[in-house]
Amino acid sequence: MTQHWRRFLARSTPPGAVLNFSVDEFVLEVAINLRYCLNLVHPTSECVDLAELVLLRARHYSEARMGDKSRLFAETEDALAQATRLLEIELEYCSTRGVKSNGNQVV
Repeated sequence: MTQHWRRFLARSTPPGAVLNFSVDEFVLEVAINLRYCLNLVHPTSECVDLAELVLLRARHYSEARMGDKSRLFAETEDALAQATRLLEIELEYCSTRGVKSNGNQVV
């Protein structure tokens, strides 16, 4: 079963070593991809809360990255990865719940 939300969630990860990193651009990209993820499932309130957490952690990550504080940068990167993983688990639940209740995949 293809889960289209996975593609959008994968686009919410930090871009790695890029010279022209923009805080606002990264946070906006994460927000857009999270919106697509939530539109592809029947989100629970927990799912929405976790998406908001991912967005908050993306902002913290971006600000730490631009602040050139390597320790804080590493901590915020880990926090973003953990929040994204929790959201992935909840999206998986929402996705399978939608399939069971409708008899087919939610798209």
